[in-house]
Amino acid sequence: MNISELFKRWRLGRQYGYETLFKGQDTRPEGKTGVILAEIGMPEDYEFEFYNQHMRHVFEYALPPLVRKLVLADRGIVLLDPEQPLAREPFEPRQLIDCHGSFTNREGKPYVACEVTWRPPGMKRDPWDYGHFLYTAEGKSGASDVCEKVGAKIVGWYYGALIPEKSVAWRHQIRKIYDESVAELRKHFTHAEFRLAYYIHRTSMKQAVEELLSAGCRTIVYQCFCNPLYSDFEDYAFALPRVHRLVNGRAKVICADQLGNQPAMREAFLQIIRDRLLELPPQASVFLILSAHGHPFKKETQDLRASEYRRPLTDDARRILEARGGRWDLTWSFDEYADPYWDPKNRKQATVEAYRRAIAEGYDYAIEVPTEFVAENTDLMVFHAMKKFTAFSDYDCNEPVPYPDWERPLVRTFHAGKTTGMYASCPVGPYRRYVVEAVVNSVSGILAQA
Repeated sequence: MNISELFKRWRLGRQYGYETLFKGQDTRPEGKTGVILAEIGMPEDYEFEFYNQHMRHVFEYALPPLVRKLVLADRGIVLLDPEQPLAREPFEPRQLIDCHGSFTNREGKPYVACEVTWRPPGMKRDPWDYGHFLYTAEGKSGASDVCEKVGAKIVGWYYGALIPEKSVAWRHQIRKIYDESVAELRKHFTHAEFRLAYYIHRTSMKQAVEELLSAGCRTIVYQCFCNPLYSDFEDYAFALPRVHRLVNGRAKVICADQLGNQPAMREAFLQIIRDRLLELPPQASVFLILSAHGHPFKKETQDLRASEYRRPLTDDARRILEARGGRWDLTWSFDEYADPYWDPKNRKQATVEAYRRAIAEGYDYAIEVPTEFVAENTDLMVFHAMKKFTAFSDYDCNEPVPYPDWERPLVRTFHAGKTTGMYASCPVGPYRRYVVEAVVNSVSGILAQA
């Protein structure tokens, strides 16, 4: 790499991928074309390696090298009591579980009967961080403590108590989007090759690339179909550069645009809004919350491009509410990084604050639509839920969240005062066709140029 290119990387930083690999790219395929449809890869059953790789990416992306080394240290085996997973102060545990779901050490002895030490939260001012126990008699575990802590919480508390089916819908629902999209695309592009990949897994991405190259593809189109909005964190500075490195000049790489720019993607959420409104009494007042995931970064390409998705979605949602009539309002909110710890100047509205506003202003219904998710996952079902649904008196973060039918939206309702809060769920089941249409149109727009 020459000096000019090194300087460009230094100057652009995390925006390097967007500026050099996406923006201004030539989107005309050359020769036989292969398509990678990628998603994050959350499995149905608990697998520590997924959470390990995801959390490592979080810290490797967000932290400078010296700090990263300390944060990702491996000091032993991290343990949590699944009955008190969010404890911040020392206590006597009744049982202890590790990130692989085991309550015993290698010899079969219960961890709770072993010598362990209490470790306080790493981020003491963050109310959502929590402490853990550390078992060191067997040496290092092979994974960083911070990643193991997350894994132990998920396997012990989420899968152990909060998810009755012991499995999560994400991969099932996402796979249906892939299968239906590819079936439609093959009708029109019979010579194209298609592969599903999990962008958080390097081996999955590598396998997809190598299979397409072995099939004779001279162009590889990359489309992330689980993120309506692309970000540096997941797409421009992570997955897209990874594809380029794996291809290594052996084929042309084209990145298809974010699905949020497709009208059909927006229509998925608009139809959810229409259907939820039809369930309400005609004269009921409605406070519509369009929620986003949120991020903690000062500079993010997602912020630059978010309006391309959110503005037309907002305008169309307003038209739906205006046509319905009666008292209504609409707002945007963020599930993450909008609390006082991450946002001390209160520049962003947290979803819990939006709910509280609806309650304080006496709306009959507060309907939330999670606009950046196309399937249900542990974040939406548990982690984000425990942050935002505390606005309601009948929400209990320890109450299980049953979801037996993955072809139906997971609609959840809560109450406070005269307000009914309604989480409207993701575009699954009957709404999936709109997501499929968005994928097909996005990829077709590139393949048709061949």
